[in-house]
Amino acid sequence: MRILALKSSLIHRNDTVHSFDLKAEQTCEDLLNLALQIDPGNSEALQALASVRMSQNRPDEAKEHLSLAWSAWKDVEDPTDPRLPPLSTRLSLVKLFLELSLFTPALLVLHGIMASDDQEVEAWYLEGWCFFLMAEEAKEREGGKLDELNWEELAKDSRDCLETCQLVGCLSIAYIFILCSYRLATIAFHEPRTSRRSIIRACKRAHREARFTGDNTFTCRRG
Repeated sequence: MRILALKSSLIHRNDTVHSFDLKAEQTCEDLLNLALQIDPGNSEALQALASVRMSQNRPDEAKEHLSLAWSAWKDVEDPTDPRLPPLSTRLSLVKLFLELSLFTPALLVLHGIMASDDQEVEAWYLEGWCFFLMAEEAKEREGGKLDELNWEELAKDSRDCLETCQLVGCLSIAYIFILCSYRLATIAFHEPRTSRRSIIRACKRAHREARFTGDNTFTCRRG
């Protein structure tokens, strides 16, 4: 019962560790360490600890915790395998990977999710966001490539994913993001950086304002 109580409290902490005061942060870390003493491979606890490390500006340690969280089930192919964590945990892992610019593991987790359910709206959205971030990184590199893909190809992949996202259940904010990604795919390198930056800001604003409700409908924060 004690393990279940700890897990229950930790699951809801996974995305809310960025504005803690020092005492609350230490309490959170103590609880996480206790949970990991009881269940060392607990994915939720490891991911929550990674979030804490990110809030402490310790990204290398955060990456180590995420690697451990993923390693326990990364090779599982059967969607009914009990080692596979809940969908919400896997999606949270993808978000953490993206925050740390770990694009390849993020895409691998997303492909596993969509292999069992290709109608998962948030997975399509996150894949589109991942390709968008990859396109931005590719443009900053000499030759405009990342993992042998040029930034135009990555931007097109982003647009395609977000169009699919819209088709399987997204509302109006997705159109903003799709249009931004499509515009990114048409920008030439000789255009002023201010033009590209204005589009990037629009995309990121859409990303911040977007959220998914429990029933997989796509809504926008207001107020």
